[in-house]
Amino acid sequence: MFVGHYTAAFAAKAVKTEIPLWHLFIAVQLVDFAWAILVLLGIEKLNLTPGFMEASILDLHHMPYTHSLPATVLWALGAGLAYGLLYRKSRRAVMLGGVIAVAVASHWFLDLIAHGPDLLLYSGGPYVGFGLWNSLVWTQVVEIGGLALTGALFIWAVRPKRWQSWLAALGLIVFMAVLQIYNHLPVDHPPAIPVFAITALFAYSLLVLAAAGVDRSLKGDATLVEK
Repeated sequence: MFVGHYTAAFAAKAVKTEIPLWHLFIAVQLVDFAWAILVLLGIEKLNLTPGFMEASILDLHHMPYTHSLPATVLWALGAGLAYGLLYRKSRRAVMLGGVIAVAVASHWFLDLIAHGPDLLLYSGGPYVGFGLWNSLVWTQVVEIGGLALTGALFIWAVRPKRWQSWLAALGLIVFMAVLQIYNHLPVDHPPAIPVFAITALFAYSLLVLAAAGVDRSLKGDATLVEK
């Protein structure tokens, strides 16, 4: 799953508007940031195989440190604890940390929908995955539909007040939809695995920066209200 992961970020932002959107964008993709780095280090493994699944060339055959369920629990607890400590002076530190932990954990459960059976349930246990990627059409319908729904919920919750803020929020959602479509175009000649991992890190980082731009625009709305 790609932009589908960010539906959890938009939903969380709608519930807890005080958490910056870019923090949530990092949280929902935290394990993929780690995964790409571990792939570059040769610790986790994949093959890029055209036609492996209709909507994916990713043969993700070894990623126990990022995409197993026990690892996801550890990543979520660690991120939630770190975020809570970062905001420990706030009376809502536990709540904020909890939201981040849930956002991190959402990654595995959304991947469970999209992936084939490559998600380790527990050490020595079975691999699971419902295989949405077996259908290109349904992959796009589910991911873009989820993006549109939670994106609308996000906009309703933050209620942009200036046209710049509306443009920033809508622009981010449209940009993500375009990336989703591009991400699932058929590939006959995939890149080398290190190039793929670096490209993934760049894409995740670009979306974090775009979310930070939306946060900055919404902060301008707050300043306008104060005046």
